[in-house]
Amino acid sequence: METATLGASLLTAFACVPDPRSPHGLRHPLPAMLTLATAAMLSGARSVAAVAQWGRLQSPDTVVALGFTRPRSPCGSTFHLVFAALNAAAFETALTDWALLHLGDARAIAVDGKGLRGIHGEELPGVRLVAAYADDVGLVVAQTGGGPPGHTA
Repeated sequence: METATLGASLLTAFACVPDPRSPHGLRHPLPAMLTLATAAMLSGARSVAAVAQWGRLQSPDTVVALGFTRPRSPCGSTFHLVFAALNAAAFETALTDWALLHLGDARAIAVDGKGLRGIHGEELPGVRLVAAYADDVGLVVAQTGGGPPGHTA
C-alpha cells in the first residue's frame, strides 16, 4: 500500500484505500467520501446519518473541494453501503499514516490499555484494547484490540 507523502492532503492519502464497489455506475469517488466522513466526524458527527447530513449542509464549492465531481454529497444509505463493504484496515492505515506525517511537533505519545469485561452480563476473558495517543494534537494515532494468543472471536 502506498504511503501518503509529506504535505499530502487527506484526499490524496485516501486514494490508496481500495474501493469495494463495482466500477459501473459510481457517482461518488471513494476518497471524497472518506474525506467528507472524516471531516464530519471531526466536526462532531457520530452516525452515518449525521455524516450524510453534515455533507448536505456544506456549500457546493466545499463539496467539490472535498473531492466530489458533483456539487452534492452522498445520502446516508450510500455511506452505509460503502462503510459496510470498506476495508477498515486499509482506511485506518491511510488515516494513521497521514496523521503521523502531520504530527510534526508532537512531543509524546501515550499508550494505554484496557481489559474488556461484562458485555450483557457475560465475560469476554482476555479481550484487550490498546491505543497510542498524541496528547499535543489530541489524536489517537494507533489502536489495536484482541484476545490472548490462540483466541478466536
